[in-house]
Amino acid sequence: MRILLIVFMTNFLLTTSNAIDEKYKLPNIQPKDLVNEGYKLHNVIPIESEGPRIMLYTFTKNTKIVSCVVELDAMFADGHICYNVTN
Repeated sequence: MRILLIVFMTNFLLTTSNAIDEKYKLPNIQPKDLVNEGYKLHNVIPIESEGPRIMLYTFTKNTKIVSCVVELDAMFADGHICYNVTN
């Protein structure tokens, strides 16, 4: 049930308007920063509709959930976007 909620919330965030995106978006945060802050990797889900190397990483810490869309082939620093799902 919890995984379905995470997937639903993440899909909601990825498909909503830019105004909502900006509310939940965590600028300048990388997955390694989350790990350094004590977050644990909960799951990794491929987003096949976006391409074969686009993944959704979901991290948890206590009651906080952060999801990051990661482009594995990214040659630039913005190859990922992280959202605070529990904002």
